[in-house]
Amino acid sequence: MRSWSEFHQALQELMGSEVKVYFEAPENLKIKYPCVMISRSNALTDYADNKPYHITKRYTVTLMSRTSDNEEYLDKLLEFPMSTYDRQFINDNIVHDVFSIYY
Repeated sequence: MRSWSEFHQALQELMGSEVKVYFEAPENLKIKYPCVMISRSNALTDYADNKPYHITKRYTVTLMSRTSDNEEYLDKLLEFPMSTYDRQFINDNIVHDVFSIYY
């Protein structure tokens, strides 16, 4: 079973140095945009003999930016294996693009 830190590292490598990846960033941290926020959301579990033998965790991954012109970053996140695009919303003039990624 892979850890969230391995997922964090894989996303940081994919996005490059210009986009910071945060795992549930603390409130006192000043966020630099564009960035990616990760949070755990669910898991797929395969069972045998009533015991889990394979667990794939699902993460909610949110690309946050001050502009909606993020095609390069959106495409990178969609290239990640088992990635699906969920929705876009705007909050406090920050564009949020939300993905679900199993890792």
